[in-house]
Order: sequence, then C-alpha cells, then structure tokens
Amino acid sequence: MAQYVFDSNVFITLNRRQPSDIYPSLWNKLGELMASGDVISSIEVYDEISIGGDDLKEWAKKHKEYFLPSEVSVQQVVRDILKKHRGLVEGGKKKNSADPFVIALAKENQCKVVTEETRTRNMNSPKIPDVCDCYKIDCVDFVTFAREVNINF
Repeated sequence: MAQYVFDSNVFITLNRRQPSDIYPSLWNKLGELMASGDVISSIEVYDEISIGGDDLKEWAKKHKEYFLPSEVSVQQVVRDILKKHRGLVEGGKKKNSADPFVIALAKENQCKVVTEETRTRNMNSPKIPDVCDCYKIDCVDFVTFAREVNINF
C-alpha cells in the first residue's frame, strides 16, 4: 500500500540539483520505491514533468506505469478541493494543475504528500501544505521523506 504521493516539484527539484547522470542511485531508488508501491504520483504530475525535453522526461517515461490515472473517486475529491480552494491553481495556469490531484490521491489512499512547497497561511492563494492541513493530510519535504523511509544516497 502506498505511503507517499510525490508532487511535481519534488521530481523537478531533484532533477535540477541531483541529476540522474551524477546521482544514479537516487533515481534508481525512486524507481524502486514507485515499483514497490510505496511512492505513487498522479498522471497529472507525469504530464507536468514530461513537458521539458530533459533527462527527467526520459526517466518519467520509463516509469509512466507508476503515475496513476485519476479514478472517479479522486476526481470527486479534486472537485471538492477546487470548490473550496480555488486559489490553489493559479488562474488555471498549467504549472499548478496537478496540485489538487496530488492532494486528492493522498486523501483517497491515506498517504502523506511529499512536496517542496511551504505553507503560505493565505487561503486565498494556498499552496499544497495549506490545503493538506484542511484535509488532515500529512505533508513533508523530500529530506523528511528520505529520513522517514530511512534511505540515503
């Protein structure tokens, strides 16, 4: 059973700071955690991280089966999130469109969210951790995640 749902910015930040050609063990471990089902993400995250023509796109393509399609129950939670927290997706910009799906997937699977976003405490323009608080979903950054699953690279 999944324990963590990854946000797009985790993959993007790791790709920028720990690229796969220099840190292959990190990327191999992420792939293993997704294959084991401990880490999941949404197909909307896949779409966001596949926009660039970089190594992240290629890595994601090899792991596409672990980015889950949004089932009806997840879509219903997304609708609820957007109804209550319209500012989560900044004017419908593509860059934040996966955020409600990440939260909904975590809620439906009783997982923690892993994101590099921080709380704004401004519910007119919330970030993932702000909305997770409303749904009583734990939210951690990548370093906390790595410590919780007791891995190092």
